[in-house]
Amino acid sequence: MTFYECMKLALSSLKTNKMRSALTLLGIVIGIASVIAMMSIGEGGRRLVSMELAGLGSNLIFVQPDYAREAMSGARRKSLTYEDAQAIRKGCPAVGSVSVSRMGLVTVKYGKDRYNISATFTDEGLSTTHGAGLKEGRFLQELDIRAQRQVAILGGSLANKLFGEESAIGTKVKINGQSFAVVGVMKEQGRTIFGENPSDMSAYLPITHSKRMTGSDEVAFISCEARDMKQVRDAMDQIEKVLAQRHGKDASFNVVSSASILETTETIARIFTVILGGIGGISLLVGGIGVMNIMLVSVTERTREVGIRKAVGAKKADILRQFLFEAISLCLVGGAMGIVLGWAGAALIAKIAKWPTYVSLFSIAVAVISASFSGVAFGVYPAYKAANLDPIEALRYE
Repeated sequence: MTFYECMKLALSSLKTNKMRSALTLLGIVIGIASVIAMMSIGEGGRRLVSMELAGLGSNLIFVQPDYAREAMSGARRKSLTYEDAQAIRKGCPAVGSVSVSRMGLVTVKYGKDRYNISATFTDEGLSTTHGAGLKEGRFLQELDIRAQRQVAILGGSLANKLFGEESAIGTKVKINGQSFAVVGVMKEQGRTIFGENPSDMSAYLPITHSKRMTGSDEVAFISCEARDMKQVRDAMDQIEKVLAQRHGKDASFNVVSSASILETTETIARIFTVILGGIGGISLLVGGIGVMNIMLVSVTERTREVGIRKAVGAKKADILRQFLFEAISLCLVGGAMGIVLGWAGAALIAKIAKWPTYVSLFSIAVAVISASFSGVAFGVYPAYKAANLDPIEALRYE
């Protein structure tokens, strides 16, 4: 029996029992749609995170205390300070710019408006290590830090809520009850996969105000920018050497590049995408079991047909192919419909949940292969059972 004849018989059989075929298709459609939708959620999140990290630049280096290692070893807790950043500036030729960051909760007030926000205490290096640019005004300057000027840069959303369409530059706001002049406003970075970007509702203040406003002069991390990509490794070695000189050889600090963070993040995101696809695959498994059950019912109902075909010369292989093609056809048709439904579902999720989705060619390929494999895996037993029916017993079957 040729491939064309097998397909013709398979499709003819499916048309004969339209309702049964439709109900069987439903399980495969839902299964494939679930795989497509789940994988698109994971892939969309991965692409957005990768894009945000790539926007920071591939020659950035981040330094922060290795608290986990210190806790395990029982060593005295080491912290970073603004003086460490200054030492890196002076002692690391491969480092082009340095910026420090410390987060702290503050209250910003202007007129009747009042917001509790997370402020970033930083320095003049913000201009080169921060991913977003300025909408208006200027960044912090070295003199702002040394003179402990009470100046602030506002996130885009915060400035809009406080001042609306008016320019914020030169206006004074109250931060923890103290007057700060607004010298800059950041561009809005937009939503992240977790909602509104925290940076848009933040304020950037000189690091020299950190101790007075938060009670500590520690910094959370130091951001460094290597002069070029070729010097990233040299810059990391120089930073580690400077910190060892200042804190001792036993000091534990993580010195990592943005490129390695991006690589690690993408690996984790890909694993997450595969897990989501596996969760969707459970629905496909249920649909495949439904296909096998229906095919077994079909074999029982068509026992006499199989007996007649064998009596006129059909071989086991012909019967096997016929029923196997029916199962594969069911799964492929369901797979095609599932891809369309999954695509539409992904678009709906992106619109309602504000979560980025991306239907990749890989996910479509996975869906097609999964549908084909389901047809073979769940159709082979019914097909084998039909192929091995005794023709005499089959002809007697009522």
